[in-house]
Amino acid sequence: MHKKKVLIITYYWPPGGGGGVQRWLKFAKYLPGFGWEPIIFTPENPEFSVIDHSLEKDIDKNLEVIKYPIWEPYQLFKKLSGRSKNEKVNTGLLFDDKKPGFKEKAALWIRGNLLIPDPRIFWVRPSFRYLNSKWDEIKPDLVITTGPPHSMHLIGLRLQKAFTIPWIADFRDPWAGIDILDIFHPSGRAIRKQQKLERKVLKNATRVLTVSKSWGQELKAVAGDKIAVITNGFDKSDFPNMDRTHHPEKFRISHLGIINSLRNPKILWQKLEDLCKRDPGFNEDLELHLTGTVDPGLIKEINTFPLLSKKMQVNEYMEHEQLIGEYNSTACLLLLLNDSKNAKGHIPGKLFEYLTTRIPILVMGPENGDAAGIAKESGTGFVADPSDEKAIEETILKIYSQFKAGKRVAQVKNIDQFSREFLTGKLVKLMNEMIKQKN
Repeated sequence: MHKKKVLIITYYWPPGGGGGVQRWLKFAKYLPGFGWEPIIFTPENPEFSVIDHSLEKDIDKNLEVIKYPIWEPYQLFKKLSGRSKNEKVNTGLLFDDKKPGFKEKAALWIRGNLLIPDPRIFWVRPSFRYLNSKWDEIKPDLVITTGPPHSMHLIGLRLQKAFTIPWIADFRDPWAGIDILDIFHPSGRAIRKQQKLERKVLKNATRVLTVSKSWGQELKAVAGDKIAVITNGFDKSDFPNMDRTHHPEKFRISHLGIINSLRNPKILWQKLEDLCKRDPGFNEDLELHLTGTVDPGLIKEINTFPLLSKKMQVNEYMEHEQLIGEYNSTACLLLLLNDSKNAKGHIPGKLFEYLTTRIPILVMGPENGDAAGIAKESGTGFVADPSDEKAIEETILKIYSQFKAGKRVAQVKNIDQFSREFLTGKLVKLMNEMIKQKN
């Protein structure tokens, strides 16, 4: 049977790590089983903030991966901001531990006002030219672009105009309205330019994909009925050694992944300190593990609490395969949502892995948010608003009492709908419909 071809244009690809890599890596892994042959187009020399070689195991030896050189202005940014040329740039964690000076402010202003939609804009024109020259060899039936960086959608826009091919624009995060743009101090003109480019993509894409119902509703205002929602998910094959019968000795609260300045639950740290002071047993049991890229300002803040600071252990980014050991020793998983206007629709990709561990999840975010709804419906989630002191304390004590009673593993419900294979099936249904409509 002849497989249909889909060209997937993504900035993030192994050996890069994180959720932005895993979404399309996993789709590419399972698409052949549904009759589609994925072709990946990605930069040859990207600027990744984290590296995770363990993800490369999911790249099939027969998968065609086309890599094309990219020029990014990060070396200039590092020079302007006085940073080492070898330092990894992680948007949102640039200056959280210190007040930015003039050079740093200038670098941020340039990013927000001149590099629109993002610093990968310089890859758009050469990528289109290259793909245009190779089009007869690739011959895709459909194109998918995924952002951020949203420059990837501008490549798709050019390809669709040149070849009138069905095109899915995948929004893993908002574009013009994303909270992280605020740190770049964009002018009104820059914001309007972002909005204009976003509308152009939303109007011209054949279908628009996003990761949460709330963000889908927001995009409908421009894109109308062409919106589809397919969340991120978990891959069952990633957890072969997960020991769900083990009960950890310590009440370890673990966060795995990025914590930036928009995800700093200050009241949570205060409540944990208060409970340590009031309850010697809690003080004896508590451990706090932060694994991954952590805002230096957050670490400084926790270090102001005499008891909690002694419980904290900060671990460097772990490759995906190494996380199993951390899960096995954890009593409570911490999920932090940005304290921002986008929080309701924000579903960290880590949530879906958390679900499959069956470990209780403490969600710090809006109770009416998409992530909170998924966590509660699964039977593993405990939700507290980051500003509600009473709810935070009650929720911690509820999880702790279960831990003391020897209950760590929950009876999860309805999580198979978030398996990567099931989600790929939803994507394929959408793709097949698009091909039929074209024909």
